[in-house]
Amino acid sequence: MTTAFCSTIDPVTLDSGAEPPLSKSQAEKLPEKLQLPLLALDIGMKRIGVAVCDRLAISCRGVTFLHRNDKGWPGQMLKLIREYGSRGIVAGLPKNMDGTEGVQAKDARAAVRELMLVTDLPVVFQDERLSTWTAKERLYAQGLNEKKVREKIDQTAAAVILEDFIFGHPELKS
Repeated sequence: MTTAFCSTIDPVTLDSGAEPPLSKSQAEKLPEKLQLPLLALDIGMKRIGVAVCDRLAISCRGVTFLHRNDKGWPGQMLKLIREYGSRGIVAGLPKNMDGTEGVQAKDARAAVRELMLVTDLPVVFQDERLSTWTAKERLYAQGLNEKKVREKIDQTAAAVILEDFIFGHPELKS
């Protein structure tokens, strides 16, 4: 099985709307404050999947999902950040297959700006193309039925996003 991976290091700032694409040299630099363990988000229109990695980035696992329509989701995210001792956030950026950003990417950026109002942790975006597809494949391979897959898809996709990010940035482990 071949593993595909795409990375977009796109540090987020509160004043950023639709950020211009980063140059290759900018894209390779991680924010200095970004350290393990990390928390990852798969931001959808209805739900936000959440995953974490351990302090050595050996394993990533989905932990829960939050409802986007719950106005208190940023506060719930703060509780998860504290619970898992996260020192940085990786947010999935749902790009189109041609690499452009559409409505979902704009929505993900807006959600991250909302989260940044309650935390000062560094946040970067990770290209999340095919993460949901990969997550579904994994869950069905475990023998889960359609109902169980729907329950776990968002947090599993967040784990895929985090795995891809860590794979693309081995310097985090040093």
